[in-house]
Amino acid sequence: MKKSHSEPFSRKWYWWALGSILLLVLLALVAIHLYLNPWAEKKLKAQIYQKTHGVYTLYTKSVRVSLLSGSVTIDSLHLKPNLAVWRTLDKQNPAQAAASLADLHAAKLHISGLQFIQLFQEKPQTLTLVELETPVLRLTQMKQDTSPPKPLHEKWGPPFQGLKIGRIRVQNGAVSFKEKPTQKRALYSVAGLSVQGWGVEMDSAAFQDTARAFYMREFTANARETSYYLGNGNYVVKSGAIQADSKTREATLAKLQLVPLRSAAAMSKVIGEAATRLRVQIPAVRMRQVDFHTLSRSSNVHIGAVLVQEPNVSAYKNDNYLPTKKEGKLPHDFIRQLPTGVNIRKVQVKDLYVRYDEIAANAFKPGYVTGSHINFTLTNLTNDRRLMSRKTPAILKVSGLLMGKAFLQATVRLPLLDPSGYHTMQGTIGRGNPAILNPIIEPSMFVSVKSGFLQKGSFAMELTRVSASGSLQLQYDEFQISLLNEEKEKKQSLGKKLKSLVTNKIVLKSESEKDGKAPRHGEIKFQRRRERSFLTYWKDCLANGVLSVIGAPK
Repeated sequence: MKKSHSEPFSRKWYWWALGSILLLVLLALVAIHLYLNPWAEKKLKAQIYQKTHGVYTLYTKSVRVSLLSGSVTIDSLHLKPNLAVWRTLDKQNPAQAAASLADLHAAKLHISGLQFIQLFQEKPQTLTLVELETPVLRLTQMKQDTSPPKPLHEKWGPPFQGLKIGRIRVQNGAVSFKEKPTQKRALYSVAGLSVQGWGVEMDSAAFQDTARAFYMREFTANARETSYYLGNGNYVVKSGAIQADSKTREATLAKLQLVPLRSAAAMSKVIGEAATRLRVQIPAVRMRQVDFHTLSRSSNVHIGAVLVQEPNVSAYKNDNYLPTKKEGKLPHDFIRQLPTGVNIRKVQVKDLYVRYDEIAANAFKPGYVTGSHINFTLTNLTNDRRLMSRKTPAILKVSGLLMGKAFLQATVRLPLLDPSGYHTMQGTIGRGNPAILNPIIEPSMFVSVKSGFLQKGSFAMELTRVSASGSLQLQYDEFQISLLNEEKEKKQSLGKKLKSLVTNKIVLKSESEKDGKAPRHGEIKFQRRRERSFLTYWKDCLANGVLSVIGAPK
């Protein structure tokens, strides 16, 4: 049989055709590499410039696009705002000028799972991964935001509305915020921020979904350190490591601090009256049953339990710097003035130490008082009117050592939304030497305890922001006090003052009833000095009862 010459030719044609196709694919890939990446970079920059009316310009080191994997990688990006363009836009069309500007640096932005056809059609995307490495975001408020509050998916609009992301990862980021462009330091800042989120859906259903928070099905977040400067510049709130986990519904803070930035005298000058200078250090705070969904939707704080471990608080006030003008705050005032809703079912504080130093008005020397090994539990801490009333108040149960020696325990019932500031307090006082209170009562009350021993005591009182009434019982032995002459003490030298404590000594009801075997009763009847804080108000009420028990003039 004669062989056909067409078979080899057909096979050759097949291989030539296949080779040509492969060559075209190779050339196309080379062309994409050479032309698509620059085109994509140019297109992206133009889109950002156009969409923001020239306010933002994108700078990049490189943009790499992969059609096969549907990914985009941007190296060394910088999204930079133009203040001059923003000011012009704000004059010409204020509605188009955003209230805040953002300056964003990042080492790398990687996006995978892109569907390019939907991208060109500006349809919602379903992405696999969005990854941002070492971002630094600086936010600046340019003007007051008068627009009605909207959820993020409504504010951003298309193409972000309806966006879905399988996973978000932010590594070692930083965020800061300034209230004004001319402000030298940021109002708040976060450093070492890392976030991982899963199942992101930017729509109204996800926003309302109680199983989600911040549009995410699940997230973890941690930061190395944070800082927040309080409005008048007297204090900064700092923290060390912060961690949050939506799955366990827990959050922790380490090394929480309230740090004063000025002296007490300088603080007083800023606020125009005598200021109490505070310093607070808390090694650890742990929160459980945190409602991240409610926090993301309304900024309201709902927490099941808070544990505060070993806080240390020091305070100093000099009433002689400037006269106190404003009314001292009660716990009710702090709660009523909160800008957001709060509902914390239980706060537990372990091993609190407090020291308060003061130079009271007309005092002849500084005074101080300490509380140590203080443990307290506060339940029903809320400004929700459905949960707070006189029948269902916040309840504070506290115990600790006064001046490191006398055991004191008390229960305070606080209807925190009562406009009159009504609350009740009852408690007991353990065995001790009353002379331990001399450092705080001598300078301001001109009374000195010379001898005696307290067997036990108890008290109960009702208080409002105006006055307090109640009773106090003390069982004591051989109680002797000195009444100091106010004018004389302020003029005498230290040596003469010490001598006068002895020469002016008097004895007032030095024994309890029935030779010290029964407590002596006293009445608490006190008009509040409106400038006094709630802690000094409580102390004044107890001191008033003690003076009544021993028969000293008030």
